[in-house]
Amino acid sequence: MSEEFRQKIRAFAERAVSLAPRCANEEGTKLFLILPFLNFLGYDDRNPDEVCPEHGADFSEKYKNRVDFAILKNEKPVIAIECKTVGMPLKDERGQLRSYFNAAPTVKMGVITDGLVYEFYADSDEPNMMDITAFLILDLREVAKGKIENSVDEGLRSLQKSSFDPENIGAEAKRKLIFQNLVQQIAKLAEEPNEQFVRMLLQNTGLSHIRSKALAEYIELTRNAFREFVSIRILQRLDLPTKGLEADKVIIAPEVSSVEITSKTDDGIVTTEVELEIFNYAKRRLSFLIKDEALFNEITTIDYHDYKGKFVVYYKKERAGRIFDFTEGGAKKYSFDFGSAHGGVVSTDKLSDIDPMLLDVFSKRVAELNTPVKRQTKAS
Repeated sequence: MSEEFRQKIRAFAERAVSLAPRCANEEGTKLFLILPFLNFLGYDDRNPDEVCPEHGADFSEKYKNRVDFAILKNEKPVIAIECKTVGMPLKDERGQLRSYFNAAPTVKMGVITDGLVYEFYADSDEPNMMDITAFLILDLREVAKGKIENSVDEGLRSLQKSSFDPENIGAEAKRKLIFQNLVQQIAKLAEEPNEQFVRMLLQNTGLSHIRSKALAEYIELTRNAFREFVSIRILQRLDLPTKGLEADKVIIAPEVSSVEITSKTDDGIVTTEVELEIFNYAKRRLSFLIKDEALFNEITTIDYHDYKGKFVVYYKKERAGRIFDFTEGGAKKYSFDFGSAHGGVVSTDKLSDIDPMLLDVFSKRVAELNTPVKRQTKAS
């Protein structure tokens, strides 16, 4: 994606927005907004063999179809443009654009615009039958504010004279329409995740055998996870740090019985909800405790292995990267073994008691497993 192109389209949009109040009629809109836009895309608005006003495509002498502008290629129209006065609704009330599109076999794209908002249509379903839905919408008012979506940026590039391919625009429009539909579906799932979708996500995290009465809480958890994901993405687009967001707004799994939710491995060992709680706590707490960015990025490589009577949490390699062993039962609710060199066995009812050992062991494991091993050479 060229930053230079983005800067050019934004500068053009700012000028168009500033001129718009002085375009009181359709002719002014064409002259000061629409023709300059066509010129921006590389079309010669001074050449009637390339940008032709009031171009006609008729079924017969009785049924005449004209559009405000047609972009010609090899003397044949490939783009039809219907113009409105700035601020007018973008509707093809008399079906002029649709009829022209249908009457001119060489036309592959139709445009309706008021000089600030452009709607682009193709014939992705049936040849020479203009789609009902625009595959691309450009609002220069938004662009002037710096809001340029990737889809808009890519779409404008493909519409430039040097890039426009009439024969492929239908397929490209179809792809963009499907993309729009997928975005709408994802947005709907983000706000109202359905049961099938939530179960699929939970299975990918190792949770299975979820009873219906516990599912409502996980639906809300999924909704919150979507929101946090979007927030992080926005910060990344703005090149702002995301660490604080991830650390301070951690989503905590709902408390449900370990009888209701378990993860079963191939060897028959059942990973309980308490063990998963411990694993998630370790990652969540480290994300809060760690201040070093490089060390923070290593948290994603923490994993676990469940054995009969022992739950091992480790970094990268199970033996060399062991952080602690966890066991259930006993006088205290939680029992951890960090190894004799790092605090030994800790039994507690309060998870925060393990924070110093957790941070210490993890930091050392990262340092140990990421230190290059120097090879010794024999003296000659």
